[in-house]
Amino acid sequence: MSQPRIAIASCTGYDGYKTDEDLLREALRARDCEAISVPWDAEDVDWSAFDLCLVKSTWDYNRKHDEFLAWARRVEATTPLRNPADLIAWNSNKTYLRELAERGVRTVPTVWVKRGSDANLEETLEAQGWDEAVVKPTVDLGAENLHRVRRGEPGIQQVLETVLQRHDAIVQPFLPSLETQGELSLIHVNGALTHTVRKRPAAGDFRVQAIWGGTTERADPEPAQVELAQQAIAALGEPPLYARADLVQGPNGDPCLIELELIEPNLYLTEHPSAAETLAEAVAASLP
Repeated sequence: MSQPRIAIASCTGYDGYKTDEDLLREALRARDCEAISVPWDAEDVDWSAFDLCLVKSTWDYNRKHDEFLAWARRVEATTPLRNPADLIAWNSNKTYLRELAERGVRTVPTVWVKRGSDANLEETLEAQGWDEAVVKPTVDLGAENLHRVRRGEPGIQQVLETVLQRHDAIVQPFLPSLETQGELSLIHVNGALTHTVRKRPAAGDFRVQAIWGGTTERADPEPAQVELAQQAIAALGEPPLYARADLVQGPNGDPCLIELELIEPNLYLTEHPSAAETLAEAVAASLP
């Protein structure tokens, strides 16, 4: 029997954020699988030559959103894709958070602003009673196009209009807990929690991503946090191969879901190497 070939869908650049891939490739090779990292938008790749494609480090998909979604459907037509193309499309637009909230999952309070809207950001903040807020597009990652605004400061309407030039927008209250506690990420494989990390921002910042100087450490979640993360995953119906639930302390002190990453998450396997073995086992078991 030939050795199964697995494509780890990646991207060009972002080399400092792909350490997970090394661990995962090693774990897959230990299970007699040939694992190859391939940029998702590389030309002349025969994806049908692989037994499975694992979407893992596609850090630039937000810049080529339509192209990325078309790629996922094209690959899935010939090769099993994890996570599936329908789930990828759903998760690629942050409106999925609105659907999860409608299903009873506690999320960060959000005002949704459509492109072409005449929404006034100052009036929105006043109506919500928010002195500070964050504004970001519904298609984005890594806080690349996130803006922090304050009520009454000049130019906040231009911030909203700039975001709306690209996509619909999200307006959320600024959470002081981001500066002091950061985010808690609970990583799951096939719906089961494997490990948890806390992501903290650099001094003077509130963005927890490494690109902004954020740091990561292992953490132990509280029961309420585990319950919320698992509730979010359960709302999907069938649990995905992998998922990362990002939680923050909300305005009332309760944990809130801020993201449910199902496409390109850093799974922080370097913080918990045994999880690479768990994921590799799940990938191998999902081979056709």
